[in-house]
Amino acid sequence: MPIETSSPVKRFSQDEFGAVAYEVVGHAFSLHQELGRVFDESPIRSTLSHIIGQRAKEEVCVRLMHRNFEKRYYIDLLVDSGCPFELKTVSELVERHRLQLIQYLMLTDLRHGKLINFGSESLQHEFVNCHESTEHRRRFRLDSKRWTTNNPVADRFQETIVELLRDWGTGLDHGLYTEAVTHFLGGPDVVRQTVETLWDDKRVGKQVCSLLAPNEAFKITALRRNIPAYELHLRQFLKNTSLNKIYWVNVVSGEVQFVVIE
Repeated sequence: MPIETSSPVKRFSQDEFGAVAYEVVGHAFSLHQELGRVFDESPIRSTLSHIIGQRAKEEVCVRLMHRNFEKRYYIDLLVDSGCPFELKTVSELVERHRLQLIQYLMLTDLRHGKLINFGSESLQHEFVNCHESTEHRRRFRLDSKRWTTNNPVADRFQETIVELLRDWGTGLDHGLYTEAVTHFLGGPDVVRQTVETLWDDKRVGKQVCSLLAPNEAFKITALRRNIPAYELHLRQFLKNTSLNKIYWVNVVSGEVQFVVIE
């Protein structure tokens, strides 16, 4: 299986999850009041798990596999085999915390989760919902109208990404796809290379890029908005470096776009 969990999971309805979340958040409020906001995440997690009892499992592993690549994520707390809770000890919850939990929901095919932050002055808690199933995320439209290349390496690159998405589905963090593709291309030592940066056609600096071939970079994004504006930035980047091409892949739920910028 391309995606496995270290503990079986089952899907809860919104009402069922809400009842469990109400109980867990109640314990979290008591814990925050008793322990304050200075403790690290690990003792907070273990204490909350102890209070809930055997219904709670800590750091449930979600393992992604494709060919010889493997990536592991860990859900902080899973209650009743279907209610995931991500615990934070930060000053404020931000979007990347929500996106992290959404990704865990996608990978486990669960619909509802909860963020709880013990690091703020008052306990913060937010519901996070996901209504995209793995089956739905594996169905996507390919847009290759602007993927014009006679390079066999680029063709294999495209095939690798499509195979990966058929396995894991779209909608996940673009960094995960980049990490997997980098592995298949030989690893960071091979792929991550320095290119020259230019100003007035003069070499003035250096920047590390992910290279598919000498002077040919690749970029994987997950943009839903401002796509033409981002393409303009890529073209500006290409113009002001020693690169000849950028192979750009934009992956969102339902659509994958391949573009060669040169």
